[in-house]
Amino acid sequence: MSTRAFTTVVLVASSLFAACGSSGGADTGAEPGTVDGTVVAVGDAPLPDDGVGSLRDAVEVAAEAPGDAAVAACAVDRRTLELATETYELLNGSAATSQQDLLDAQMILEPSPRFVIGADGAVTPAPDSPCG
Repeated sequence: MSTRAFTTVVLVASSLFAACGSSGGADTGAEPGTVDGTVVAVGDAPLPDDGVGSLRDAVEVAAEAPGDAAVAACAVDRRTLELATETYELLNGSAATSQQDLLDAQMILEPSPRFVIGADGAVTPAPDSPCG
């Protein structure tokens, strides 16, 4: 393809893409929404110099992620053990007294270091557990 033809294709493509831009106005019919109690912007997004969308904001989100993951892991482990102990009791007629009972019955794949199962089958946080 010659340079002249290539330049023509690029100019036509650029013109088409420029014409496909947004109307330039905000979406006036849209209302702000909320996600987990936080107002979410709808329409024109704020610019990075408006104090949002900065590298600092990204670092803050990344720094909070491990804490959120630990909370989620506690919730998942607790619910998994509660379901396994309920199922164990329904199938065996008595409560599981340890995670080993659940392992032996193949109700769980591995023990959770975050929780213990009491003699009554209750799931409680283990000593030194972050789930306390």
